[in-house]
Amino acid sequence: MRFLRKAILAASVAAPFCVSSLHSQITARPAVQILKPSRFSVGGGVLFYQPKGEFANNIGNGFGGDAFGLIRLDPAGALSLRADVGGLQYGSETLPGASVFGGRTGFEVQTTNNIYWGAIGPQLMMPVGPVRPYANAAIAVMGFSTTSSVRGTGQYQGETFASTENQSDNTHSWIFGGGVYIPFSGRASLLALDVGGRYFTGGEATYLKEGAIRDNPDGSITIFPSHSKTDQVTWHVGLSYTIPNSIPR
Repeated sequence: MRFLRKAILAASVAAPFCVSSLHSQITARPAVQILKPSRFSVGGGVLFYQPKGEFANNIGNGFGGDAFGLIRLDPAGALSLRADVGGLQYGSETLPGASVFGGRTGFEVQTTNNIYWGAIGPQLMMPVGPVRPYANAAIAVMGFSTTSSVRGTGQYQGETFASTENQSDNTHSWIFGGGVYIPFSGRASLLALDVGGRYFTGGEATYLKEGAIRDNPDGSITIFPSHSKTDQVTWHVGLSYTIPNSIPR
């Protein structure tokens, strides 16, 4: 009986600790990382370019790409500050190497006409719903550049051996645009399709249109520059990604 009393007493003392340990094992579970959107988004895509007004008399349509970063200024995300960079090619010309270096060389001379820009300004957006329209405005700096490069052919295909900038200029532009974000996989998705357009009210600039460089018999060149306002429209299709915050839960 003495042994039995000791066993019962020991069991009564140990029982709370066993129950507490068992409860901890049952209720304990690993932390789950919940992804919630942060204030920052990035994105980019391809664009189709159309010059307007006097600008359209000198150059044709082109293709390019752009990228942006965005920071939300209010908790809902209706007002944001947006920064963009982009570039496009509106003309090109390729001369075979034989016309410049002779027939024994595996080179060609390629001339490209390009426009680049950087912009910053506000954006307003409908922050909820399966389709989220937005509108933005920005001030931009636009650069125009025409460059001729000596590039390899055959086994040297794609290699650039020398490059010269034939003409460059820059100007400012006011940009007004709009579009829609369409989230993937439901309204809470961090990834969205971005479709829209922007109008550039560009200042005056000097630039070269395609074929505006003439090669002279003595090896020199003659350049025929154009000068005008630089109004244009771009249409883009791309993706927008909201950078998430990982929150343990």
